[in-house]
Amino acid sequence: MDLKADVSTAVVTELSPKTDYSLTVYAIYPSLIGDSATITVKTTPLPQVSNFRVIEEGLFSLRLGWTPPLGKLSGFKIFIPRSSRPGLTYEQLLPGDTSSHVIDSLEEDKKYTISIYAVYPQGPSEPVSLVGKTLKLVPVQQFLVQNATTDTVQARWASVRGATGYRLTWASPDGHIENINLGDTFNFYMIQGLHAGSEYTITINPIFGDIEGPVITTKVKTLESSAVQTLKVSAVSTSTAVISWNSVPGATGYRLAWGPTPEFVGRDRPRQLALNSSTTEYQLKNVAHDTEYVLSLYVLFGSVVGPGISATFRTSPLGYVSNFKVTSYTSTSIDVEWSPIVGATEYKLSWNTDDGKPQSQYLDRSILFHHIKDLNPQSTYIVTIRAVYGNSEGPDISLSQLTVSDSEPVQAVREVKVVDIGVNSFTLSWRRTAGASGYKISWIPFLGGEEKSHVVSAVATTFTIRNLKESSAYKIQVSSMVGSREGSAVLVTARTLDLPKVDGFAALNTTDSSTVLNWTRVAGVSGYLLSWRHISVLETKTEKLGPGFNSYKIGDLLYGRTYIFTIRPLYGEVEGPISTVYQRICKT
Repeated sequence: MDLKADVSTAVVTELSPKTDYSLTVYAIYPSLIGDSATITVKTTPLPQVSNFRVIEEGLFSLRLGWTPPLGKLSGFKIFIPRSSRPGLTYEQLLPGDTSSHVIDSLEEDKKYTISIYAVYPQGPSEPVSLVGKTLKLVPVQQFLVQNATTDTVQARWASVRGATGYRLTWASPDGHIENINLGDTFNFYMIQGLHAGSEYTITINPIFGDIEGPVITTKVKTLESSAVQTLKVSAVSTSTAVISWNSVPGATGYRLAWGPTPEFVGRDRPRQLALNSSTTEYQLKNVAHDTEYVLSLYVLFGSVVGPGISATFRTSPLGYVSNFKVTSYTSTSIDVEWSPIVGATEYKLSWNTDDGKPQSQYLDRSILFHHIKDLNPQSTYIVTIRAVYGNSEGPDISLSQLTVSDSEPVQAVREVKVVDIGVNSFTLSWRRTAGASGYKISWIPFLGGEEKSHVVSAVATTFTIRNLKESSAYKIQVSSMVGSREGSAVLVTARTLDLPKVDGFAALNTTDSSTVLNWTRVAGVSGYLLSWRHISVLETKTEKLGPGFNSYKIGDLLYGRTYIFTIRPLYGEVEGPISTVYQRICKT
């Protein structure tokens, strides 16, 4: 090639890769050619494929991957050379934008040397090789069938490399065979719906696409009888409960687990413990107050855990002080008294005016009265008391009292009692106070809300408070009136009755896919709300029924599964208390 006089570099193109060349440069003058200079160089080879690797092994295939080189490619060539004689056992040309390929129709459990080279317009690159091996058709390892109960067993196994799934089969002594195909992510399955005291043959084999692997077999026998029949909760307090159950013959122990129901999660942590076979009663301690718990009791047969039985209970709320009242007062003092409360370790008494700093005093649980002194005359004091339970304080009860300067204070009402309690009403009675011109009755929901009051004449000694909310606690105060002056209020507390619940709720005539629920009709209801769900799932189905129903059939249930059925009576828009029954779906 000819170059200008001011050029000192040049690129020589269209050479062959990996080839020796002799390059000579001549200086050209107007009338002659000068001396030459020569060098010998060798062109580089064409870039090879990089990161050539086996991505996935199969029984009869290998998936390959690679990183294409830079430059203009015509494609790739993959080949497997014969090991015993010249030639190729496999050859495939691929487009230049390809970065993976599957070689199939190979032999099981065999090593293959595989090569690839990039194809350029100038020719092929140097090949890159690797050795890959197909998988071996192997059985499942570490196959265990354990934790047998009367109607279930648990199968576990180690995952098989390359398997696309597993077939699990179980056969009963009478020749009845069932199986299930499971995905490649499974290594555990609970077989349900078995018969008690029966020996089953359990087999499993891996599946590789359309090919089934070797079968592994084991035998297991379900338990004859292993369930606790009765689980009772008694002596429930704010922080304790006694759990009792019947003894199970042959059991080596029991596992008791308890924790808050979903509605009360966070109030306490789930706990469990193992008990010996001679134990049939246990006292739970240090449980949270006013919390619903679910109990589960499992029978232990050595290392095997039998079926469980469950129950729920709710601890009592921290009690509030009752019969808190002012017995007398002067211009500088107020005397208060109250009734004892079970479980309290002491009482906290506080008092203050609207604009004053609260003062408090802790009193021993044996003290049921207190003389508050050094008060200001003609001042309204709010006096509050609450029971203390160890490190926890119960709800407070408050009343207000005006200190006066005269020596003839209005007498407090005596013998205030709640003589009748209904779903929506209370009836109060009291002893007539000399000199009173009337009586003021006021009431407010215990947890707060609108306070209401009513004044009755001096001749009245009873009063019925109506239109209250069912299942609700109220604070009620009764005070004497002398003209416009009001005496100290006597405080009582009471709780309205619960709405009637459904009785006789039971599951009868159960088949392998349905059950019939029966109950006793509740007078005055507008209908019933029926719901059911599988015990291990949260999805619930519901059905609203009219007031004339006392039975209902539910179908499409799963055989061998346990369901929770609940029913509530409806009173217009108000739902009554819940009734619950557990039922396992099997033909009776």
